[in-house]
Order: sequence, then C-alpha cells, then structure tokens
Amino acid sequence: SNSRMSCHKSTVFTCAVASAFLLILVPSIHGTPTGAPAAACKDMTPLHGYPPQTSASPFKTEIPVGEYVLMDDPVKLELRSSSAGDTFKGFLVMAFDIDDDSTPIGTFKTPTDGLAQLMNCTVDGALNAATHTSNSTKSLVNLEWQPPLYYMGIAVFRTTYVKDAMTYWTKTESITVSFVMEIPNSATSLSSVWAGLVAVSLLALLMR
Repeated sequence: SNSRMSCHKSTVFTCAVASAFLLILVPSIHGTPTGAPAAACKDMTPLHGYPPQTSASPFKTEIPVGEYVLMDDPVKLELRSSSAGDTFKGFLVMAFDIDDDSTPIGTFKTPTDGLAQLMNCTVDGALNAATHTSNSTKSLVNLEWQPPLYYMGIAVFRTTYVKDAMTYWTKTESITVSFVMEIPNSATSLSSVWAGLVAVSLLALLMR
C-alpha cells in the first residue's frame, strides 16, 4: 500500500518533473498575490485566464473631496466595498484624462498602510499606478494621487477589482474630477445673497 503513496525509484525523475510543472502552474492558477504584473497595465486585466465580470462592480473608487479640486492639489481615493461583507483581494488603479484613455497620468504617493504598492505603467518611469501587496481580503484601501503639474483637465480614476482568481471587474470608474484655479462656489454664494434680499423684502412688506 505504501507503494501507492510514494514514487518508485524508477519514477522519481518523472515525479520531480511533474512537481516542478505544478510549481510553475500554481501562480497562474491563483493569480498574482503580490500585485499586478506590468503586463496587466495595457488592458487592466489580471491575466488569470478568465473573462471579466459584466455585472455592476460591488466595489467602488470614491473621491471624498468631490468633483472639483484646485490645480496641483493631491486627491485622496478610497477603494472600498459598496456593501458590508464584500471584500476584494487584488486591485489595479490608474488615473486618466477624460479625453485620453490610452495613457495614465499623474503619480501616486507612497502608501503607508502596507496594503498597496506603486508601479510604472508607462515608459517614462512615473509611478502612475497602484496595486495590492498581498491577496489578503480587503474592504478599504486609502491612496493619494498627485496630478501632473499645472494640470487643468478632467480626470477619472479606473480600478480593476479582483475578488478571486475567477471573479474580477475591470476599469470600474470613479466620478470625474475637474482641476480648476478656483472652486466654483460663487454661484452658490450669489444664490444665498439673492435669497437673503428676497427674505428682507418680504419682511419689509409684511411690516407695513
């Protein structure tokens, strides 16, 4: 019975070759536990050998500051689950100008929580993408991104979320973020002034 549980001397070489093949094959089965490979940059796919999900992503990339940011100011991102209980193991996020989805822009700042690492997805060596450091389950990852110098365009963040080797969503989009010289709150202020004037006028009429 022991012969069934072990390799015979005559087949030791065959077993060794099979074991080596399995060691090579396992990473492709289980994905990339220590971050997305550079080859994933182009299509933002994890190269697991399975097609992406076509349903709405249960994960989202939130921009707490909102849709307007002052020129040259950094932007904080939150990669999170849309509902309690959902977790993701891997991710790849980049920023793009709304009019050009071929080349990522800006650079990510070095994360401090150990959940993310930076990578370069262009030939210029800029750290313009962020990915996971391990395949541990996550429900929130915080990142900070710096726009290009003097950038005055509209950016969108696209994130690929990996739930497991067979289940992932590509290029989940954030809200668009406009980089401006001044946050456009003048219209709100003007509306408040007019509302105040109308209230004073009505009060004056009532007191006559």
